[in-house]
Formats: sequence, C-alpha cells, structure tokens
Amino acid sequence: VACMQEGPSYVAAFGKTDGQLVWKQDRMTGAPRESDQSYTTPIVTTRDGKEEIIVLGADYVTTHDAATGKEIWRVGGLNPKNSQMWRSIASPVFYDGTVYAPYARGKTLTAIKVGGKGDQTKENTLWTKKGVSIDVPTPTVKDGKIYICNDQGAVECIDRKTGETLWKVETKGGRRGKFYSSPIIGGKNLYTTREDGTTFVVDIESKQVIAQNKLGEKTAASAVLVNGRILMRASDAIYCIGE
Repeated sequence: VACMQEGPSYVAAFGKTDGQLVWKQDRMTGAPRESDQSYTTPIVTTRDGKEEIIVLGADYVTTHDAATGKEIWRVGGLNPKNSQMWRSIASPVFYDGTVYAPYARGKTLTAIKVGGKGDQTKENTLWTKKGVSIDVPTPTVKDGKIYICNDQGAVECIDRKTGETLWKVETKGGRRGKFYSSPIIGGKNLYTTREDGTTFVVDIESKQVIAQNKLGEKTAASAVLVNGRILMRASDAIYCIGE
C-alpha cells in the first residue's frame, strides 16, 4: 500500500492471511503543496528473481525491495519547476524493463528504464512526451505500443521506444463527458468508457471506432476482462457482459 499525502508518506506491506504490518518505509520526497499527494497504484515486478515494488507519485518514481520495503533507486525530474497542485492520479505501466509514468496533471508521459541504485534520474530517463492530457486514465501496453485515452476520449497509440505518436482517433467524447476509467485491450479491440457509461470500442488494427455501447449508468471505474467476459462497475450495479 502506498500512502502519499501532505504529511508523513510511506509504503507499507501487510500479511495476506492476518493483515499484520510486515514493513513500513518512509517516502518523503519534499514535493510542494498538493504535488505530494497521489492516487496511483503500485506495480509489482520481478528483476533478477526478486520482487520489486514500483511507486509513482510526489514528483518521483521509486522502486522498493518487496521483502523489506527498502528503496533501491529513484527517478525525479517529473516536476522540474517544483510546481504546486500536481497531484497524480493515473498509475504507471511496466513493459519490458521500462516504466511509463504519466505526470504533470496528465500533461507528460515519461519512459524510465529500471535498474541501478540511488538517484538514477539522468541515467534511467529515456524520454518525456508532452501534451498528452492523461490526468486520470492509466495507459495500457500491447505488443510494444503504449495506448492512452485522454480525459476527452481521444485514443492515442505511442511508440514505446521513442515516444512518437503513431496514430490518434477521436471517440466523440468531447464535451459530452470526461473519461475517468482506464482503457483495456482484448484481442484487437480497445475499450474505453466515458463517465456517462458509454463504452467506445476501437479496433487498433484499422484504427477506427467500431462500436458504442451504453450502460445507462454513470461510471468512473475501469472495466476488467475475465474469461471472455467484461465486468463493469457502474453507479448502482456491477455488469457482466458476454456470451
């Protein structure tokens, strides 16, 4: 569990069977007002046979030993002007030894390779893409490409090695409502859901919106694919969609 807030911030681990505290590691980064707050979810990865925890928030990406909580390395530079009010919501994604971290209230996406010890800002930062506008939805990765859905519903495919936009398609979201749920991919289809409960299906091969489906309820939760079915949590119910 990562707790990043104004005041004492930390990463903690708890026993799965008894809920007892296993370890607690302070994570104070000196980030300014509200930039020290984060709603992101940690990522569990394995490197050299050992589990590591990757945490994004409070102007840094840090990696911790899953067994002890001890910080292994960190990368800063996400808030170069020490701006206030840069709380982070979208979580990072991990693919092939690289962390992709949304930041700056969704205005940047930074690629960070894992490894090393201590401050690895200069050594591990690969590229930063500006102007992506992904404040809330977490990106997803498939076949070496990063897919994002911005707050207005535009789906963008990004080259993971260069940060270059390969293609972009509008879902007709716009002023009709924002997108808070994260995109998911099943097969060749990307699913992204607007807050009014409308899910847009984008064929990532033809790069076109091929369907719109309405729940009739508001939702900010991300859909989940399980055994060929889609689970969606709306304001008043959980839906299971499939054959």
